[in-house]
Amino acid sequence: MERRAFLAGVTTGLAGTAGCLVGYRGGDGSEEPTTEYPGIAEYGYPGTICEEERRPDAIPAIDDPAFGANWDGADLPEAYRPGGLTDDRVVLGVSRDGAAHAYPLAVLARHEVVNDTLGDPLLVTYCPICRSGLVASRELDGEVATFGVTGLLWKPPDAYAAASEADGTVVGASESDPDASVRDSGNLVMYDEPTGSRWSQVLAEAICGPRTGESLEIRPSTVTTWGQWRSGHPDTGVLLPPPLSGTLDPAERVG
Repeated sequence: MERRAFLAGVTTGLAGTAGCLVGYRGGDGSEEPTTEYPGIAEYGYPGTICEEERRPDAIPAIDDPAFGANWDGADLPEAYRPGGLTDDRVVLGVSRDGAAHAYPLAVLARHEVVNDTLGDPLLVTYCPICRSGLVASRELDGEVATFGVTGLLWKPPDAYAAASEADGTVVGASESDPDASVRDSGNLVMYDEPTGSRWSQVLAEAICGPRTGESLEIRPSTVTTWGQWRSGHPDTGVLLPPPLSGTLDPAERVG
């Protein structure tokens, strides 16, 4: 389902469905939400997500990220000039192997997926509708994958989305509030270039295609302000917005 056609009334019928999808973990009889369920795609909204025609790269993912010490002196696109990169801007921060990168939500909200390398191939994602951020490895079965945006939205069953936030798979944030909670709504659906499988961002799981049921390997991340992140990581690089960073849309590339 395309974003413009996604209706607010998506919860109709899902409350009862979600209860049927709760799985069992372990042998103690306790019932906990789990995303390991074949055919989960049809129990979300829309249930036809695997048949929906995707609009690849209508929202161009970043696949050639560029970083600077800050945005000072950078030739920023008009969309980023009014506020620039002030200390109160919200960022998603990642620190690995002694290096650190900050990803401003102002950029992530417009591109949603960043294919980066920091210690190992890294996938940085943000769904502005759900206010959900996720960082994971881009390695699938030992191969490095490039991820893009399908242009589709899919709302997982409520129990699964709640479990994903509770166990730290995704973090909540908005462009103005690093403490915002994840919103219960239609969520970013990504695809991987090797197979075209579709991935639910909030579940970190493939819901359609050859990789259905596989999960991404989550990497630790921090939601904070640019000022606080830079104070704790003085040598950090910060993501520069396209066209300073390259995207899967050739029209936005430089050179």
